[in-house]
Amino acid sequence: MRKNNLAICIFALPALLLFTVFVVYPMIPQVIMSFENYDGLSSSGFVGFNNYAQVLSSDSFWISCGNTWIIVFISVFIAIPISLLFALLMDYEKCNFVKNVFKIGAVFPAIISVVVIAQMWVAIYEPQWGLINSFLKTIGLGGLARSWLTDKSTVVVCISIAYLWQYIGLNTLILYTGIKSIPHTYHEAAKLDGAGFWKSSFKITIPLLSDVFQYVLILSTLGSLAEFAHIRVMTAGGPGYMSRSMIYEMYYNAFSRSDYGMGSAVAVLFIIQCLIVTFVINKLLHKEAVQF
Repeated sequence: MRKNNLAICIFALPALLLFTVFVVYPMIPQVIMSFENYDGLSSSGFVGFNNYAQVLSSDSFWISCGNTWIIVFISVFIAIPISLLFALLMDYEKCNFVKNVFKIGAVFPAIISVVVIAQMWVAIYEPQWGLINSFLKTIGLGGLARSWLTDKSTVVVCISIAYLWQYIGLNTLILYTGIKSIPHTYHEAAKLDGAGFWKSSFKITIPLLSDVFQYVLILSTLGSLAEFAHIRVMTAGGPGYMSRSMIYEMYYNAFSRSDYGMGSAVAVLFIIQCLIVTFVINKLLHKEAVQF
């Protein structure tokens, strides 16, 4: 047993060293900085938890938290089910057209620059000649047209849709890969018992995708929590601070206000939030790996 533990430690050591050097070590200066009044050039001294008190009493921080969780909610409860539906359709033998289209185009948006995608959606949401408002006016619903990215009631959802559109195909391909790893014998046995495609999907395919679901859920949740680029390009956090995410709030404090202490405090709170979310997901979805 001791020899086995020693062997495990030896083989895990290189990965542990890399994780420590590139992940853990860079966090230490941020944690230290979060307790200082630091402007990016020099520190005026230790301020204790004052930065955290200012962050937690700031309206913009709590709005950025709410916006971040709206994006997470849309990504998890809307985007993942849609991705699963597309993955199932790609596996459906009568949907060759859907399969071919997705194999060609699913990853395409994910490999395009976020700036290009964001600018495309800015044009779509443009209030005067944008695609959405032009379509609404064409079908006689011009009263529903609005300035989508400057209306605080729609701006976060609009950004979420742009983010969802870019990465939904990637989730689809991950789930499709998981589906193709399931032995055909399970589905053939279900077909002999009279189960159709959808019944077989809900009774066999989806339960056997638990490990893949866990991976996609963590990937989507942490990716949504870290959303920044679309917000920076599409709205720069506006109107006011109504579309900021937690990462954008950190960026604004550190680089726009040159208050690296508050920016670091937001970063530390963000890291704690990500660790808690990952722990909860792993606890809720933890089960023994399915052996095929």
